[in-house]
Amino acid sequence: MAENLNITDELKNKGGRALLVSVSTTDCADECMRSLDELARLLETAGGTEAARVVQNRVSPDKATYIGSGKVQEIAEFIRNDGDISLVIFDNELTPSQIANLEREIDGARVIDRTMLILDIFALHAVTGEGKLQVEIACLRYTAPRLTGRGKELSRLGGGIGTRGPGESKLESDRRHIKRRIAALSEEIAEIERTRSVKRATRLRSGIKTAAIIGYTNAGKSTLLNTLTDAGILAEDKLFATLDPTTRRLTLPSGAEMLLTDTVGFIDRLPTHLVKAFKSTLEELKYADYIINITDASEELIERERKRDVTKQLIQELGAGDKPIIEVFNKCDIALRDTPYPKDSIEISAREAIGTQALLERLDELVSSGKKKLQLLIPYSDGSVVTDVYRLATVLECDYVDEGTLILAECDARAQGTFEKYIK
Repeated sequence: MAENLNITDELKNKGGRALLVSVSTTDCADECMRSLDELARLLETAGGTEAARVVQNRVSPDKATYIGSGKVQEIAEFIRNDGDISLVIFDNELTPSQIANLEREIDGARVIDRTMLILDIFALHAVTGEGKLQVEIACLRYTAPRLTGRGKELSRLGGGIGTRGPGESKLESDRRHIKRRIAALSEEIAEIERTRSVKRATRLRSGIKTAAIIGYTNAGKSTLLNTLTDAGILAEDKLFATLDPTTRRLTLPSGAEMLLTDTVGFIDRLPTHLVKAFKSTLEELKYADYIINITDASEELIERERKRDVTKQLIQELGAGDKPIIEVFNKCDIALRDTPYPKDSIEISAREAIGTQALLERLDELVSSGKKKLQLLIPYSDGSVVTDVYRLATVLECDYVDEGTLILAECDARAQGTFEKYIK
């Protein structure tokens, strides 16, 4: 399993200080700084602190070092003079050769990229067995092509930011061993998927509706689930505080019940390895009846909309674009008063339980839409059907007459088709 290690003694002694690096083209300076702000939040979540940031203006990244040899020398000198920085994080995905070249020139500091940092955070926050399996397979897939010529780097694996996940004992082996390990992990995950499919089929037969709470990381998904269902799950002001999905039963104002699922947060440039590893978990969106897309309303409008675009794109990529989506803007209690919201959206504060009643009523409308009140007459010879009616529909009245059991029930489209021959 992926190990969940604390920051190394070296990073603890130095406060986990890191230098953040990015390349900016002439037309994306503002976007570059916003992305670095997010990288700083990721670093904070991993237990480190930002010492400084370096932005190199280039038309395109350098093939050998991403930022160019001159800037690499500046960074190396800065780190030597500072004497207290042990980590350099690039806000992009580096190639194996770029990492090797950078670490050769920047002596005394480990070089990682954005993907490695996110993998590290996932390893830190994975709690369930499935979550740990998914993180390990993602780490191995990312690491496998980076084994060649990285003896120096491999000797450092096993602790600290960017090194959580599989420890040295797994990564020091050759690619064939890693492939066997990935195959074994894939089979374990496949078995979990089969179990999930059985549970999903049971849920579908029960007729209970489901809604998936999705959104950018740290938008307040876990807080909303806690507020609506008393789920009692971890809700922190950190990126990816919740990794493993949680499902809870929710009673709506009408008395109808449904299931709410809290999902892993999205992020811009979510590593491909993580998307593949968490495919089975993320695919729950495809099987949900409704999607609650939660957005942090307290952020600046341009940043808020950027994150909404990221979320919408991932919804499409995961094949859930045809689902009814409720747009929810959270943290409205600390948002600017003149903050504009899209039409038909719902503004809430999950933490203060403000506006959540409107959300419950919207869910109630969706669940009840398409339902009809039907009078069913079920002969006593078909007595087992009565149990199915209670399971698949909302029974309003029940009486026993000479011909059989007379039931007035509220039925959705599925129940209408199932009990069609009993409609009176």
